[in-house]
Amino acid sequence: MPVYPDEAMRKRIQGDVILKIEADETGKIIWSVPVEGDSLLVDASTEALKTFRFVPYLLNGTPVKFESQLGFHFSVEKTADGVNGHVECLTSIPNPK
Repeated sequence: MPVYPDEAMRKRIQGDVILKIEADETGKIIWSVPVEGDSLLVDASTEALKTFRFVPYLLNGTPVKFESQLGFHFSVEKTADGVNGHVECLTSIPNPK
């Protein structure tokens, strides 16, 4: 999961980041393009993709490359100690605007 950037938490920047991705036959993400999201949150999401792995997609038993979209939801909540950031993987990607 992405690490919530300190600057984004201080500024209370939150929202969704959507990335178009391509994964190779091993499930490793080989490229990504941001579709939407604040640049600080996009940068954190892109950094997290460096270690993100999918289970290889099989077509007739053979691993293949695939394209998809991946999304993260960033939210900030006020606490007694200041602010706390949360990141969740989106289970459903909204249609492009």
